[in-house]
Amino acid sequence: LKHPRFATLCTVFLIAMESSLPTKRQRTSSHGDVNDVEVDLSGLGMRFHHVQFFVDHLSALADYKKLESHLNTLADRGSYDPFTGGMRFLAPGALPEKVAEGRREWESIVPEGYALDPQAYHSYEQDFVEQLIAGLGWRVTAEHHGTATRSLLVTSSDPEGVKFVATTRLPEDSHGYADIDAEPYFHFHQSQIDRFLASHGGRPGVGVLGFEVNEGGLDIILDRYLRLHPKLLVHKDLYVYHDQRSIIHGDCERRMNRGTMKTLDVFAYYQHGVNSHADQGTVLRFVERRGTYGSQPGFGNPHGVLPGLHDVQAQFNGTSVPCYSDHWVSNVRDREGFLQTLEDTLGFTAKVNFNAGVVAAGEAMIESTVSGNTSHMISSDKGTVLRDQSQVFLPINNALSRVGHVHGFIEELGQGVQHLASRVSNLTALIERVNNYRKITGRGFSFLNIPRSYYGVLSSKDLQETGASEGLASAVLSALESHGLASSTGVLSLYITEKQLDSAFSDLPPSLSAELQTVLGPLKECVKRGRYANLYGLLGDRIPESKYLQIVENNVLVDIQGKDILYQIFTSNILQRQAGHEAPFLEFIERVCSETSTANGEPQLKPGCGGFGIRNFLTLFLSIEVSKAMRQYEAAMKCGDAKAAENAQKEVDALTAQMNESNPILTQISNAMMGEGVAQERATACESLHERQALLQQVEHFRCEKEQAQKRLMQVSFHYKGVMAQLREGR
Repeated sequence: LKHPRFATLCTVFLIAMESSLPTKRQRTSSHGDVNDVEVDLSGLGMRFHHVQFFVDHLSALADYKKLESHLNTLADRGSYDPFTGGMRFLAPGALPEKVAEGRREWESIVPEGYALDPQAYHSYEQDFVEQLIAGLGWRVTAEHHGTATRSLLVTSSDPEGVKFVATTRLPEDSHGYADIDAEPYFHFHQSQIDRFLASHGGRPGVGVLGFEVNEGGLDIILDRYLRLHPKLLVHKDLYVYHDQRSIIHGDCERRMNRGTMKTLDVFAYYQHGVNSHADQGTVLRFVERRGTYGSQPGFGNPHGVLPGLHDVQAQFNGTSVPCYSDHWVSNVRDREGFLQTLEDTLGFTAKVNFNAGVVAAGEAMIESTVSGNTSHMISSDKGTVLRDQSQVFLPINNALSRVGHVHGFIEELGQGVQHLASRVSNLTALIERVNNYRKITGRGFSFLNIPRSYYGVLSSKDLQETGASEGLASAVLSALESHGLASSTGVLSLYITEKQLDSAFSDLPPSLSAELQTVLGPLKECVKRGRYANLYGLLGDRIPESKYLQIVENNVLVDIQGKDILYQIFTSNILQRQAGHEAPFLEFIERVCSETSTANGEPQLKPGCGGFGIRNFLTLFLSIEVSKAMRQYEAAMKCGDAKAAENAQKEVDALTAQMNESNPILTQISNAMMGEGVAQERATACESLHERQALLQQVEHFRCEKEQAQKRLMQVSFHYKGVMAQLREGR
């Protein structure tokens, strides 16, 4: 055809699937169906794909593009950009001046009244799309304008990374109700939002978790749900979308099917167990792509996210932070039921269990299990491991008490997604970018407060371990406090200098001068290390002091598993209408993987290294409860309620004390787990029977140490459960 005219159309078919099964071996399912047939689910090729949020409001596309343009102009000025302008890791005291300069530049770029006051920033009542654009440097890359809803796709500069779809209802005066059912794309139908809101306390949230599977995988998953969990099916059929092209030449018309996308939506949870009805809130969506829907990694339709999305122009300015899905966390009533559903339908298994009493913050107690598939991806390239989406982890929490975040979340919102975690290549760089842009533009994200004592405090015992007497140690602590270098609880000034230390030591009693000179060097080193002593107990000399200080300054959580390091941080709530409302949040994570080697010496890295450290898990829940108590304190002070403020401060103190007592025990648990893992690995590889037996004895020794430390941690948890109960009863 010399001069064909091309016409493009997308068609959708609703296909009812017959219950034909691949045959393998018989098994009796957990539901007693002896006719069920087990299939090999490892070939599904499960991987993260997209997340769909249901939000209260979306601004006009032109408004978001205006913000993107202003931010691009700011980045073009260079010196105010944390990636290209050298704002990262400035000398102490230099950053505030640099940020203030960037703020002045921002005010010169935007129209009058557009620059928000950074001091007035709060995490509630935020435009989520705007937060992603300003905070992370992401862009709106596709849009769908339907009959009753509107959706935007927001991504980083890497189309293989996280894909967030925000969907909202259109105002009723902008469409007729007769048009609602004309929506050709089920995933953008208004009924999706209405159903979610009805089951989610009427509030916005994470409505859909989307996964991609290999070709043929969707038929298997549908069959598993039809046989084992039919109540969870949103529809007992697949939606199939075709990218069809018509080639017209003269009177001849030829249709070509260039691509296909199939989707299947299922409800994630039962209401109260596997024999109850489906909870009609959160949905799991599975997609299967081929042809033009899967051959290219582009942002919109027809290249890979959801049919109906159309690309919009997006200019990235070099400051975008590429993020890759790491794990998605749910708060549920029936954790065991959700675990069983995932095993029955997807072949997921439990990877990590956090048992009762281990994860507790005061009276708030939970249990949690990390479920997931087993990815077989191994690479020697760190970038490949970072971007890989084949290792799916779905942590699941349930409350064991009628107080605390998880219980409150379910009471206010129902079951649902607590937070979404995304991997990045450099976590401290991301945090500094987010904080800098919030201070410059008044937009973006803020992060959960982590008490400084999490990182380390200086005690008399620490100083005495340098060889100092108890009298000298006590005098040093007093001198540091009087010079403003340490708090009464031993929290040290982060950027303490040699000159400041010399000044503080010069005020020590003359009678201690001779002793001081004998231990001066180790004493100074001990004081400086006190700023991050808990972290040093985990990592030792594996990272330099400058990295420790960046971690503390940026409120990064740290844990280890074997030789792998895990860095994490959590944002304040997103999609939160009012302060104090339960709402989801985001997590950003950096996994520093240790290398293993093949027989020929090639390095090997696996996605998911670093695991899910109990240290950070407990700290997260303690920090959530501390933040709630701090908000109660601030509200009481604002209202002039001295009694309520006093009680709230006591709760903050009790929860902080629990964190301080738990930290050394958590370090012992981490060290024992590392020792157990290393000894087990060596025993497995050992050819000598005698040496293997000795190594297995080490494994048992470390296992006992771990279990004893876990018991001590439970004792601490139960103690502070009683303390918080007394405070609550005394209100």
